[in-house]
Amino acid sequence: MKFEPIPAHESLHQFVRNYWILTSRCTAPGTQRILSNGATSLHFYISQNVHLDNEERAYCTALNHHDLAVMDIKTTEGDFNVFGVEFVPFGTRAFFNMSNHTEPHINPEDLGDEEFIALDEKIHNARDNEERRQLMDEFLIKRMEQKIATGINMQRMEDVFEDIDESNTTGDMASNACLGPKQFTRVFSEYVGMSPKSYQRLLRFHRALAQMNEGKDSLSDIAYDCGYYDLAHMANDFHQLCGYSPSDLLAMGDKLTEVFQNTFTQSMKKKIQIENLE
Repeated sequence: MKFEPIPAHESLHQFVRNYWILTSRCTAPGTQRILSNGATSLHFYISQNVHLDNEERAYCTALNHHDLAVMDIKTTEGDFNVFGVEFVPFGTRAFFNMSNHTEPHINPEDLGDEEFIALDEKIHNARDNEERRQLMDEFLIKRMEQKIATGINMQRMEDVFEDIDESNTTGDMASNACLGPKQFTRVFSEYVGMSPKSYQRLLRFHRALAQMNEGKDSLSDIAYDCGYYDLAHMANDFHQLCGYSPSDLLAMGDKLTEVFQNTFTQSMKKKIQIENLE
C-alpha cells in the first residue's frame, strides 16, 4: 500500500489542505473506516466503485461530509486506488454550491454541476496522478477566481478557524465572528456541517488520540488533561465517535493509520482503519 500526500497549488491553501493518493490492492472484500477530522473530502475512486456507509448506491466519486460519525468505505477484492482532496472545514463552500444538499455523500450528478461532471470524467481518464493533480488545480483555481462563495460569512469562518481550539466557548467564537451566539451557530453549521460544540468535541477527541499515540501518560491522565470528567466519560465519547474504547484503539497498532496532518488547526490528523489492503 502506498499513501502519498500531494501539495495543492499555493493559491489554494486558504481552502484546501492537500491532495493525496492511495495506491493499494484489496486481498479480500473489506471496509476501510475513516475517523472524522471535521473536514469535507472529495474522493475519486479510480479502480473500483465503492459503497459508502450502509448505502446501496455505488460511488465512483463522492464529496463526503465528515461530521461526528465515522465513514465506512466498502471495497471488493482487487485494485483500490483513490485520488483525494482534503478541504479545510469550511472550504468546499468556496468551490461548490452545496446549500441544498445535506447528504453525507454527494456525487457530481447530485449537484447538477456540468463543470464538476466534466472534471470527474477527466480525472478518471487521466494518464497518471500528476495529470490528476494538474486538472484539480486548474478546476479549483478557476472556481476560486469565479468567487462561487464569497462574502462576510466566509471571512468570519476564516477568522474563527485561525484560533479555534476545544477551550473556546461558543460565545468566544461568536464574538470573534462579530455575530450573536445563535446566528453564529447557524452560520458555522451551514459552512462546516456541524455545530461549534460538535466540532470542539472532535478537537478534544483528536487531542486525546495524539496524547495516546505519544504513550507518555496513562489514559486517566489523558482524560483529565483533555477536559473529560473522568476516564469513563472519555471512553463513552470514544465509543460514540469511532466505535472503540481508548484501549481498543491502542491495541490496533498500525491498523489505525495516520495519513496526514491537518496543518490548518494544527491539531487533527486523518486516521484510517486499514483492512485487507496490501
